[in-house]
Order: sequence, then C-alpha cells, then structure tokens
Amino acid sequence: MSDLKIAFFGVKPWERELIEKEIINLEATGIGIFEEEVQDKIDLASNYEVISPFIYSKMSKEVIDKLPDLKMIATRSTGTDHIDIKECEKRKIVVKNVPVYGSHTVAEYTFALILAITKKIVSANQAVEDGEFSPEGLTGIDLEGKTLGVIGAGKIGQNVIRIAKGFGMKVVAVERARDEKLAKSLGFKYVDLENLLKDSDVVTVHVPYFPATSNDPGTYHLINRTNIKLMKEGSYLINTSRGPIIETEAIIWALNKGILAGAGLDVTEEETMLESCSTVMGDKISKDDLKELLSYHLLRDRDDVVFTPHNAFNTKEALERIVKTTVENIGEYIQKNL
Repeated sequence: MSDLKIAFFGVKPWERELIEKEIINLEATGIGIFEEEVQDKIDLASNYEVISPFIYSKMSKEVIDKLPDLKMIATRSTGTDHIDIKECEKRKIVVKNVPVYGSHTVAEYTFALILAITKKIVSANQAVEDGEFSPEGLTGIDLEGKTLGVIGAGKIGQNVIRIAKGFGMKVVAVERARDEKLAKSLGFKYVDLENLLKDSDVVTVHVPYFPATSNDPGTYHLINRTNIKLMKEGSYLINTSRGPIIETEAIIWALNKGILAGAGLDVTEEETMLESCSTVMGDKISKDDLKELLSYHLLRDRDDVVFTPHNAFNTKEALERIVKTTVENIGEYIQKNL
C-alpha cells in the first residue's frame, strides 16, 4: 500500500461517482476529491504529491511554485495547454494525459452543432417555446453537396470527415503531416488554410491549442480578423477544440458583416475566466479580461450562434474512459515508484 497523497481537483458532481469507483483500484491512502480548481485551493493542493486536474486548473509556474511536494500531474484531458510542461520537466514532475478517449464523441458533437446552426434547430425550438408554431424565419440550408473544411485531420477530424461523407459533403482539410493514402481512402483533399477558408461552406476546427514559439507559429488566433475575411459569404464556423484558436472579436465582426451566417461554439477564449470564480470576482481583473468577457456576452446572446459550455467530451462513455485512463496513469506511476 502506497502512502502517496493523491488529489482530484475540478471534479464535477457527475464525475465523483466514477472517480470513487475507479480509485478503489489504486493501492494508496489519503486520496482527496475536490470540486474547486487547484489555483483556488492552493493551500489544500500543497498537501498532495499527485494531482489530477481538469483544464480549468492552471498548472502554471506560479502555481507549481506553491506545490513543493508535487511529483505527478495526471490531467483528465487530452490537451496539456493548462500545464507548464517545461517547468515540470525542470522539476522532474511527471505529466500524463488521456491521449484517446472520445474521437467519435467529439466528432458526433461537432455534427450536432453543424446541424443545429445550419437547420436553425435551437431558434426553432425557442420559437415553439415562445408560442410561435411557424417555420417563418427558420429557413436553413442543405448539407448535401456543400464543402466542409476540416482544420486538423487527426483522429477527431477524420471521424468528422467520415460523418460528412455520409451527408454527401465534399471535404477539404488542413494538416501539417499529410497522408495522401488516408485522403484517398476517406475521400477528401488537402489544401492550405487560405484556400480552405475561401472554398468551404462550413469550417470546423480540430487542432490542439499551443502558443507561438521561436520555431513554431502555434495555433493562437489561427482564425483571426485578417483571414476570416477570406471565408465565403454566408458560411458557418464550428469550434469544439480550444477557444483561443479563434479570435472572438473576429467571429463577432464576421457575423455582423454577413460573412458568417452562423457559428457553433463549444469553446470560447473567455471560458477559463467564466469557470474560475477567483478571476471573475477578483479585484485584479484587467481591461483585457473585461473586453473578453464582453465579447463572450455579445456572442452568447445572438440568435445566429449556438453556444454550449465545453460539453463535446461529455458523454457517459467518454467520461468513463477519461477517469479509467487517469487512474491507470496514476497506478502506473505508483507501481514504478513504490
């Protein structure tokens, strides 16, 4: 039995039962499960050697500095952009993620957003709830024959492509490492980002977020006020990846100009602030933070935007896979360090 102290932070009510079920398999004592994020309970977090956060716990250098006993971070996500990986490497802190848990899950949700926004399903439902049983003003578009632009043809992107082909759509894709055999087998064509934006009726984002470095431009504001102008008039934009990949102000501008007929967003640049009470309620909120929060509210209240709360991953099956893999990652660490 290991005496390693382990804590799960940012745990939602629906996760708790899954975690409690899986941690029985860990040969460890002193396991804590907390709803708060790490940065909001730093004194509590400092008591633990293994921490399992979700993406809203910011494992920055400043936070890690206050966790002297930290030996492992087992994030319950695929992305690790909320963790200062270089700082962890310096301190020999092991970082493990969940590389595969829901490539079909997120792809299905992506198409749910595509259908919701192109068929005006949310507006139609709201009209009925408001007592207006009429299709007036609710005309959508067919997907058959339209072009879908997939930014990022990894596992999720490939599953989106498969679904799109079932709808009779043409597909173009952007990917750093091209696989022409894959493109031929799935029936899509590789293009550059500029041509994808110009040619697509619907654009959907499936790349990870990472900031620019000296050797790499990164994916921050990959779609921005400059290149969003290239999109077709009346096209649609979908994001189930990470909020900072698309500049929020660019979306608002493109919607106002009629370049975008609609947007389906499961993520937003501002969601960390929206999730974290310490930021929103704190007295150190910056003008840029306020500007981003205003942009979020301007998008949220539009009829031509379907907005959901970073929910694409959230199915019973995917959650089970996330928790199971996370606990397995922790278990492997314990076995190696007994």
